Amino acid sequence: MVVGDLVILANLGELKVYDAMPRDLEAEAGMKPKNVKLDLVDEKIYDESHLRLHEMVSDQAGRFKGGSQGRGTFSRGSIGERHSLLQEKEEDVIREIAEDISNIISKKNTTTYLAIPDMIFKRVMERISPAAKAKITKTLETDLMKTDKMDLVDLFRQAG
Repeated sequence: MVVGDLVILANLGELKVYDAMPRDLEAEAGMKPKNVKLDLVDEKIYDESHLRLHEMVSDQAGRFKGGSQGRGTFSRGSIGERHSLLQEKEEDVIREIAEDISNIISKKNTTTYLAIPDMIFKRVMERISPAAKAKITKTLETDLMKTDKMDLVDLFRQAG
């Protein structure tokens, strides 16, 4: 990792973008470009992923109850809600993460390091644009969101 590189961390809840900046005067002068520190330049919170099911839908049937409600007879119709709502919301967030990563990478003309948890890694990578994928140098399939930014440089260097 050298000065000017980009580090992106993402999970279902948030996305953080770091810029590799010079740590000392030698790195700033270009003599030791690998002496970098990471500065947080952008952060995005995905609120949808934090919502619970009861916050998204209600347990009330709504205005149209279904079934026949004629005079003297009442048959109970189907009033249930869709069961795949949580999976759909997760896919929406994954799609939004991939779009955000593609947009961020396309704006910068630098090499990029990316860390995404393994449970969503493949689904996010499938949706990242091919032009953005070409600029990604290293990927880690782990959630590094709570890792100290001073340790991130070493983690990406150790990855190979």
